[in-house]
Amino acid sequence: MKKTLSFLFVILLLAIPALGGCGEQEAPPDFAQIYVQGILDTLYQGEYTEEFLTVTDTEDPAELEAEYLAGLDTEVNYFAYYFGIDELSESAKTDLTALYRDLYRLSRYEVLPSVPLEDDYIVDVIVEPLDVIDRVVKEDLESFAFEMKSASSYGITSDEYEQQYVEGLIERIREKMETPGYREPVTIKLEVVRNSDDGLYYIKGNGLAEIDEQVLRY
Repeated sequence: MKKTLSFLFVILLLAIPALGGCGEQEAPPDFAQIYVQGILDTLYQGEYTEEFLTVTDTEDPAELEAEYLAGLDTEVNYFAYYFGIDELSESAKTDLTALYRDLYRLSRYEVLPSVPLEDDYIVDVIVEPLDVIDRVVKEDLESFAFEMKSASSYGITSDEYEQQYVEGLIERIREKMETPGYREPVTIKLEVVRNSDDGLYYIKGNGLAEIDEQVLRY
Protein backbone atom coordinates (compact mmCIF):
# COMPACT_ATOMS: atom_id res chain seq x y z
CA MET A 1 0.00 0.00 0.00
CA LYS A 2 1.26 3.44 -0.92
CA LYS A 3 0.21 5.23 2.27
CA THR A 4 -2.61 5.76 4.70
CA LEU A 5 -4.13 9.03 3.59
CA SER A 6 -6.57 11.03 5.67
CA PHE A 7 -8.33 13.43 3.32
CA LEU A 8 -9.36 16.75 4.77
CA PHE A 9 -12.01 17.08 2.09
CA VAL A 10 -15.15 18.46 3.72
CA ILE A 11 -16.94 19.85 0.65
CA LEU A 12 -20.34 18.16 0.45
CA LEU A 13 -22.72 17.80 -2.46
CA LEU A 14 -25.88 19.78 -1.85
CA ALA A 15 -29.16 17.97 -1.30
CA ILE A 16 -30.81 17.51 -4.68
CA PRO A 17 -34.11 19.15 -3.70
CA ALA A 18 -32.16 22.31 -2.88
CA LEU A 19 -30.80 22.34 -6.43
CA GLY A 20 -34.02 21.49 -8.20
CA GLY A 21 -36.71 22.95 -6.00
CA CYS A 22 -39.02 25.83 -6.79
CA GLY A 23 -37.16 29.10 -7.11
CA GLU A 24 -33.78 27.37 -7.09
CA GLN A 25 -31.47 26.61 -9.99
CA GLU A 26 -32.01 23.35 -11.78
CA ALA A 27 -29.81 20.37 -10.87
CA PRO A 28 -27.11 19.45 -13.41
CA PRO A 29 -27.89 16.28 -15.40
CA ASP A 30 -25.27 14.20 -13.54
CA PHE A 31 -24.43 15.99 -10.33
CA ALA A 32 -22.70 12.94 -8.81
CA GLN A 33 -20.27 12.74 -11.72
CA ILE A 34 -19.63 16.50 -11.50
CA TYR A 35 -19.04 16.13 -7.76
CA VAL A 36 -16.47 13.34 -8.11
CA GLN A 37 -14.75 15.01 -11.08
CA GLY A 38 -14.54 18.26 -9.13
CA ILE A 39 -12.98 16.61 -6.09
CA LEU A 40 -10.31 14.85 -8.17
CA ASP A 41 -9.55 17.96 -10.22
CA THR A 42 -9.21 19.93 -6.98
CA LEU A 43 -6.89 17.38 -5.37
CA TYR A 44 -4.67 16.67 -8.38
CA GLN A 45 -4.88 19.69 -10.66
CA GLY A 46 -5.68 22.49 -8.24
CA GLU A 47 -8.59 23.39 -10.54
CA TYR A 48 -12.36 23.59 -10.19
CA THR A 49 -15.33 24.46 -12.39
CA GLU A 50 -18.34 26.68 -11.82
CA GLU A 51 -20.53 23.55 -11.93
CA PHE A 52 -18.57 22.06 -9.04
CA LEU A 53 -18.82 25.25 -7.04
CA THR A 54 -22.57 25.24 -7.66
CA VAL A 55 -23.34 21.65 -6.66
CA THR A 56 -21.28 22.04 -3.48
CA ASP A 57 -22.42 25.59 -2.75
CA THR A 58 -18.78 26.61 -2.31
CA GLU A 59 -18.55 30.38 -1.94
CA ASP A 60 -14.85 30.61 -1.07
CA PRO A 61 -12.53 28.81 -3.53
CA ALA A 62 -9.77 29.18 -0.92
CA GLU A 63 -11.29 26.12 0.76
CA LEU A 64 -10.48 24.11 -2.36
CA GLU A 65 -6.98 25.55 -2.60
CA ALA A 66 -6.40 24.42 0.99
CA GLU A 67 -7.40 20.86 0.05
CA TYR A 68 -4.98 20.89 -2.88
CA LEU A 69 -2.09 22.18 -0.77
CA ALA A 70 -2.85 19.63 1.95
CA GLY A 71 -2.55 16.86 -0.66
CA LEU A 72 0.81 18.19 -1.83
CA ASP A 73 2.03 18.35 1.76
CA THR A 74 0.96 14.74 2.32
CA GLU A 75 2.97 13.62 -0.71
CA VAL A 76 6.05 15.56 0.41
CA ASN A 77 5.92 13.97 3.86
CA TYR A 78 5.42 10.53 2.34
CA PHE A 79 8.42 11.10 0.06
CA ALA A 80 10.57 11.68 3.15
CA TYR A 81 9.22 8.55 4.82
CA TYR A 82 9.53 6.39 1.71
CA PHE A 83 13.11 7.37 0.95
CA GLY A 84 14.26 7.29 4.58
CA ILE A 85 14.79 11.01 5.20
CA ASP A 86 14.49 11.91 8.88
CA GLU A 87 13.72 15.61 8.43
CA LEU A 88 13.34 17.73 5.32
CA SER A 89 14.82 21.22 5.16
CA GLU A 90 12.54 24.08 4.13
CA SER A 91 14.39 24.28 0.84
CA ALA A 92 13.80 20.58 0.19
CA LYS A 93 10.10 20.94 1.04
CA THR A 94 9.79 23.79 -1.45
CA ASP A 95 11.50 21.80 -4.21
CA LEU A 96 9.43 18.70 -3.52
CA THR A 97 6.17 20.65 -3.47
CA ALA A 98 7.03 22.00 -6.92
CA LEU A 99 7.88 18.46 -8.05
CA TYR A 100 4.54 17.05 -6.93
CA ARG A 101 2.63 19.91 -8.55
CA ASP A 102 4.19 18.83 -11.85
CA LEU A 103 3.71 15.12 -11.16
CA TYR A 104 0.02 15.65 -10.41
CA ARG A 105 -0.37 17.43 -13.75
CA LEU A 106 0.69 14.18 -15.42
CA SER A 107 -2.00 12.17 -13.63
CA ARG A 108 -4.64 10.41 -15.72
CA TYR A 109 -8.12 9.57 -14.52
CA GLU A 110 -11.54 9.39 -16.11
CA VAL A 111 -14.79 9.82 -14.18
CA LEU A 112 -17.64 7.87 -15.77
CA PRO A 113 -21.33 8.82 -15.61
CA SER A 114 -22.97 7.86 -12.34
CA VAL A 115 -25.31 4.89 -11.86
CA PRO A 116 -28.34 5.55 -9.60
CA LEU A 117 -28.89 3.09 -6.75
CA GLU A 118 -32.07 4.03 -4.86
CA ASP A 119 -31.12 7.34 -3.19
CA ASP A 120 -27.39 6.87 -3.73
CA TYR A 121 -25.05 6.78 -6.75
CA ILE A 122 -22.13 4.67 -7.91
CA VAL A 123 -19.40 6.49 -9.84
CA ASP A 124 -16.62 4.50 -11.52
CA VAL A 125 -13.23 6.17 -11.83
CA ILE A 126 -10.66 4.74 -14.24
CA VAL A 127 -7.09 5.55 -13.21
CA GLU A 128 -3.95 5.04 -15.27
CA PRO A 129 -1.20 4.81 -12.61
CA LEU A 130 1.79 7.05 -13.30
CA ASP A 131 4.99 4.98 -13.09
CA VAL A 132 7.64 7.72 -12.83
CA ILE A 133 8.71 7.20 -9.20
CA ASP A 134 8.31 3.44 -9.49
CA ARG A 135 10.75 3.44 -12.42
CA VAL A 136 13.28 5.53 -10.50
CA VAL A 137 13.17 3.04 -7.62
CA LYS A 138 13.57 0.02 -9.90
CA GLU A 139 16.05 1.45 -12.41
CA ASP A 140 18.12 4.11 -10.62
CA LEU A 141 17.92 3.83 -6.85
CA GLU A 142 20.56 1.14 -6.33
CA SER A 143 23.25 2.94 -8.35
CA PHE A 144 22.28 6.29 -6.83
CA ALA A 145 22.59 4.85 -3.30
CA PHE A 146 26.08 3.63 -4.19
CA GLU A 147 27.01 7.13 -5.39
CA MET A 148 25.74 8.66 -2.18
CA LYS A 149 27.65 6.14 -0.09
CA SER A 150 30.84 7.09 -1.92
CA ALA A 151 30.13 10.79 -1.42
CA SER A 152 29.59 10.31 2.32
CA SER A 153 33.09 8.84 2.66
CA TYR A 154 34.53 12.28 1.80
CA GLY A 155 33.32 13.73 5.08
CA ILE A 156 30.29 15.78 4.00
CA THR A 157 27.96 16.91 6.77
CA SER A 158 24.58 15.29 7.37
CA ASP A 159 22.84 18.42 6.04
CA GLU A 160 24.94 18.36 2.89
CA TYR A 161 24.22 14.65 2.48
CA GLU A 162 20.46 15.22 2.78
CA GLN A 163 20.57 18.09 0.29
CA GLN A 164 22.48 16.03 -2.28
CA TYR A 165 20.23 13.01 -1.67
CA VAL A 166 16.99 14.93 -2.18
CA GLU A 167 18.34 16.89 -5.14
CA GLY A 168 19.58 13.67 -6.75
CA LEU A 169 16.21 11.97 -6.36
CA ILE A 170 14.35 14.98 -7.74
CA GLU A 171 16.71 15.13 -10.72
CA ARG A 172 16.13 11.46 -11.54
CA ILE A 173 12.37 11.74 -11.12
CA ARG A 174 12.22 14.77 -13.41
CA GLU A 175 14.25 12.90 -16.02
CA LYS A 176 11.64 10.14 -16.01
CA MET A 177 8.87 12.74 -16.23
CA GLU A 178 10.11 13.67 -19.70
CA THR A 179 8.85 10.28 -20.91
CA PRO A 180 6.10 9.37 -18.41
CA GLY A 181 4.68 5.87 -18.51
CA TYR A 182 1.40 4.48 -17.24
CA ARG A 183 0.42 1.08 -15.88
CA GLU A 184 -2.69 -0.86 -16.81
CA PRO A 185 -5.87 1.10 -16.00
CA VAL A 186 -7.53 0.41 -12.65
CA THR A 187 -11.25 0.96 -12.03
CA ILE A 188 -12.34 2.13 -8.59
CA LYS A 189 -15.96 2.48 -7.52
CA LEU A 190 -17.01 5.46 -5.44
CA GLU A 191 -20.25 5.56 -3.47
CA VAL A 192 -21.93 8.95 -3.39
CA VAL A 193 -24.45 8.51 -0.61
CA ARG A 194 -27.07 10.69 1.04
CA ASN A 195 -26.85 11.55 4.71
CA SER A 196 -30.24 10.79 6.26
CA ASP A 197 -29.81 13.55 8.85
CA ASP A 198 -29.22 16.57 6.63
CA GLY A 199 -29.92 15.23 3.12
CA LEU A 200 -26.46 16.19 1.84
CA TYR A 201 -24.38 13.82 -0.27
CA TYR A 202 -20.81 12.72 0.40
CA ILE A 203 -18.36 10.03 -0.71
CA LYS A 204 -18.60 6.99 1.53
CA GLY A 205 -15.65 4.76 2.45
CA ASN A 206 -12.01 4.77 1.37
CA GLY A 207 -12.54 5.26 -2.36
CA LEU A 208 -10.57 8.51 -2.54
CA ALA A 209 -7.61 6.94 -0.73
CA GLU A 210 -7.74 3.97 -3.13
CA ILE A 211 -7.62 6.35 -6.07
CA ASP A 212 -4.68 8.18 -4.50
CA GLU A 213 -2.76 4.92 -4.19
CA GLN A 214 -3.14 4.36 -7.91
CA VAL A 215 -2.66 7.88 -9.31
CA LEU A 216 1.05 7.88 -8.51
CA ARG A 217 2.73 4.51 -8.04
CA TYR A 218 5.65 4.11 -5.63
